[in-house]
Amino acid sequence: MASRGRILVIDNEPDILEVVSIYFDEGGYEVITAPDGTEGLALAEQHHPDVVLLDIRMPGLSGLDVLSLMRMRWPRLPVIMLTAVVDVELAKGTLRRGSFDYVRKPFDLHHLHRRVAAALARHSAQAS
Repeated sequence: MASRGRILVIDNEPDILEVVSIYFDEGGYEVITAPDGTEGLALAEQHHPDVVLLDIRMPGLSGLDVLSLMRMRWPRLPVIMLTAVVDVELAKGTLRRGSFDYVRKPFDLHHLHRRVAAALARHSAQAS
């Protein structure tokens, strides 16, 4: 079966990486995970994901730092920010910085899947 798309998940919470990876893998996606921004950037360079799920708050390179670097390197790559932060302005600020969307933790996997599908659709349309 062909992959429905390649998803890179960057989050410092192992449980999030595991749950999201299993869910999307079972849904026919290729999933790559990284526990921090530095490794996430290296994996993005190596694997060319179709969409990135990126935690806002991480030690070391924050999600905002990673988003900025991704925008410079891959301006059309859709990035969905994941946040447990209740600061709506911070989350909305990621949109101004170029993210495709943001999803609050704890999230409903079906809602996250809809956002990923929308990001992949836009990515495919831009690539055509």
